[in-house]
Order: sequence, then C-alpha cells, then structure tokens
Amino acid sequence: MQKIVQYTTQNDGYKKNGTLHVKGIMLHSTATPGILAKEFRDRFDKPGLGKSVHGFIDDVCYVQCLPYDKKAGHCRYSGNDTHIGIELCEPKEWRTDAAYFAKVYANAVQVFSELCREFSLSEADILDHAEGYRRGIASNHSDVGHWFPLFGKSMDTFRADVGAALRQGASAAKAGRAGVLDLQRALNKAYAAGLVEDGLFGKRTKAAAQAHLLRYRPERAWTRGAYVQWVQERLQNRGYALGSSGVDGIYGKRTAEAVRQFQKEGKLQADGIVGPKTARALCN
Repeated sequence: MQKIVQYTTQNDGYKKNGTLHVKGIMLHSTATPGILAKEFRDRFDKPGLGKSVHGFIDDVCYVQCLPYDKKAGHCRYSGNDTHIGIELCEPKEWRTDAAYFAKVYANAVQVFSELCREFSLSEADILDHAEGYRRGIASNHSDVGHWFPLFGKSMDTFRADVGAALRQGASAAKAGRAGVLDLQRALNKAYAAGLVEDGLFGKRTKAAAQAHLLRYRPERAWTRGAYVQWVQERLQNRGYALGSSGVDGIYGKRTAEAVRQFQKEGKLQADGIVGPKTARALCN
C-alpha cells in the first residue's frame, strides 16, 4: 500500500479547527462509488468546506489529509473532538467487487493498527460512524454497516483483525529487539565496541556496524570472529546455505553469497557486504 501525506491546506478544517487529543479512531465510508483516495483528497482541498477527514483509503493507497493532532469535521458531533476520522473509498461496483473490498479492508487494518500503536490505543477504541451515532457522538449515518456485511465482515471482525495485527506487531518488535541485543553482544565480543546491550538499534549500534563492515575479499585475509558467526547463525536460521563449513566464524565466499541472496530477497543493495542496513534486517 502506498502512503501519501498531502494535507488539504485550503480546507477550513486545516485552517480553523483546534487541537485533537486522540482517544479513538472512527471508520467511515464515502458512499460515493468510483471516487478514490487521491481524487477525494483533491475534492476536500478547497476553502469554505466545513467537512474534513484525516485520511482516505482505497485499494492501493492511503492519503493522509490532516495532521493527527488537528480536529477534523468528519462526524458533526463531539466525536470530532476525540476521534481520528478515516474514510474508506468505495468502487463503482461496491456491492459486488470482492477483490477491491479485500484490498481496501486489508489496507484499513494496516492503517488502523499503525495508528493504534502510535497513539497507544487498542482495537476497542475503534468504532464506525453508525456506532458513533448510537453513542451520541456522531450524526445519523449507517456506514460501514451498509457495505461490510456484503463481504462477510463487520466492525467486530474488523476490530478482531486489527487486534491480531497489533499482537503480531508486538511479537515482531520483541523478536527484533532480541536480535539487536545479540548483535550488540557480538560486536562487543568481536571488537570491544563498547555498546550498551539494550536491544535498541540506535546511533552507536549503527555506527559500530558501519565501522566493522563484513565483506569477502579473495585477495585478503578473511574476516573472522563473533560478529561473523552472528551473521552466519541468522542466515542459517532463515534457511540460507553456508556450504560444508557451516557456522565457522569466517566470512568467506559462501557466506557472502548467502548475504547477497538475503539482501536481494529483502530488497536491499545486493553487494554481499554486511553494513548497518543488512545487520538491522538480520535482527528481525
């Protein structure tokens, strides 16, 4: 999903609305079939328009229209004071286009889970416009209940899917921190790098990885030690072949080839050199 930050600076919501102290996120759908995120953003970027939203989502992109600390005019009542407002764009054949719905739904799960992490919210802090109306904080609209059930979804399934994404993200973050901790230990053992072993890939850890690049040079003595061994172990655990010598702590040709393949599949520069970006990717 492409993410675009392009504020609607001509909109009255950008110019006049006050500060938003985020307590939740409200999901809307546009009920305007065939108008997608970029075009909707442009339609909202004009003066004299009282309604405004924080963003539009379609099947390929998310366009953020307002800073999240600025109130939007997305539900008319007090929900504007407490909730980020996000609109889902509907396709022309909104009742039957299952492929589009699957994509926009997945994109919404991603955006909402990221916002929950950013603002320390949970899936329980998400509601749609219709639920906002029943709580007395939004105007009388039915979205997204007119659309989601056509494809076997509801706000309950949406909240459950956002919750699952949050838990998966937390698990990945925990694993990544453990990987960084092992990296720091390896750099300290190999080079007495003096890193605080805190599991955070900060400036000093990045600088240490930059100062101790691992590369294969046939004409020179090969790099050896705990850092090379850490790289080999991370590669082996991901299924990359290291040759008959396996994890031997020597940065030879087979290890460089495995690194190059890892970089290629991770869309990094496939040069076989372990620098900060490759080391960081190996932590995950």
